[in-house]
Amino acid sequence: MNNIALIGYNNALVKNILELLSLRGYDKNNVKIYSNNIQKNTKVFLGDDEIIVADIKELNPTDFSAIIFTENDKTASIYGTKFAKSKVRIINATKTFEGDENIPMIVGGINENLLDKASKNIINVPHPFVVEFLSAIVGIVQKYTIKRINLSTYTSVDFENQDGMTELYNQTRKILMNDTVSASGLFHKTIAFNVIPQVSSFIGEETEVEWLYNSQIKQVLGFDTKVHANCAVVPVFVGQGIYANVEVEEEIDADEAREDIKKAKGVLVVDRQEDGGYITINDAQGESSVFVSRIRQDISAENAISLWICGDAYKIAAQNILALLKQFLKKEI
Repeated sequence: MNNIALIGYNNALVKNILELLSLRGYDKNNVKIYSNNIQKNTKVFLGDDEIIVADIKELNPTDFSAIIFTENDKTASIYGTKFAKSKVRIINATKTFEGDENIPMIVGGINENLLDKASKNIINVPHPFVVEFLSAIVGIVQKYTIKRINLSTYTSVDFENQDGMTELYNQTRKILMNDTVSASGLFHKTIAFNVIPQVSSFIGEETEVEWLYNSQIKQVLGFDTKVHANCAVVPVFVGQGIYANVEVEEEIDADEAREDIKKAKGVLVVDRQEDGGYITINDAQGESSVFVSRIRQDISAENAISLWICGDAYKIAAQNILALLKQFLKKEI
């Protein structure tokens, strides 16, 4: 069994990776957790096992088959290339190495062929929100040339980890009890019973997540693809919904596209044209599949469809990482 090191501990992606590793028989003898910024005796759980988070300075890369970076960009920047020189395989889930042509950005089912071009022993994976979207359209990507993508995303509060869920819970409770609610917090506005058109910080006119959709989708699909994203936070604890309009070069029919989407691994189509015949964000919570509904012809463009996507983004992203790691190592994970 491969020994795996995870860099980072206090985020939803790591928690989901640990859950999947536990289901596959990994224990504290095979998995170690490191961080660049920890308090003494910080612990995480791998199944029933407690793992004490260690200082990254104590990590010996030769002890591991793979290292997965989920912590901040600075940590990956300092240690990623250094560790990769020891021939350990690195999967980077931060933005550190974007733009390096020798460190490809990969999503399963779309461009795994680039694993062989990872000459620095490092691959990038997109943000979990981007992985959820791209996983849903694998069947389209494999058959058509994507020309333009327009996204409207509805993101739950768990992108701010436990603090985000706590803020939503506390505000909801106060409103229901007629208490005063402060709008100053993680989301800058009251999130309970509200929709906020800002996910993460602003970078000029766009937010960071809107920029990530644009940048990372192009890195996976090709820079000729035009992407525009509008992202909002909704008062939901876990999961994300995405309305997407996808325009392609070739002629596309919604009914045929529905069948193409169904063929992709890990994608479930629930698309009955009747009341309730679709998936909601709540339905997808805790599920490892990405769900697609409301597949329709987009009559505003010549060759386009629209679709509704729901998923537990961090769980989907964790699945993508372990699937890629299996291929990267050429061993069972």
